[in-house]
Amino acid sequence: MEEATSKRRLAENEAVFRQLNEQVDIGVIETNRLADEDNQPEFKIEPQDENKPIYFFCECADENCTERVLMNLKDYREIHENRNNFVILPGHQVKRVEKIILKTPDYYVVQKNIDVPENPQTLNSTDVDNS
Repeated sequence: MEEATSKRRLAENEAVFRQLNEQVDIGVIETNRLADEDNQPEFKIEPQDENKPIYFFCECADENCTERVLMNLKDYREIHENRNNFVILPGHQVKRVEKIILKTPDYYVVQKNIDVPENPQTLNSTDVDNS
């Protein structure tokens, strides 16, 4: 994969995976809103619950990767305060487009050394399999 795939395409793949993970975060916010609206506090995800682990998609450059990263919502949010940071499984890094800035036993945080697309929905679609 590393030789045949452009650096830009690798960054785009990671941006798409991060967009999927952001839907998890939005789901937490929406669940809390609905729990408040329906007066069902037992369904709320309270701030102290942000330390409970959730499965996120690996945000690596491999567009065919479906592996999951187990981490808590609080850490996920903190890592992504910088839009060039991505959470990947150990061994999924691509040295030519990113550097590892944090290693944990369960995941790595990598930072892009190229521009990351602002909104992956605006990317041009392709039928090319670059895996």
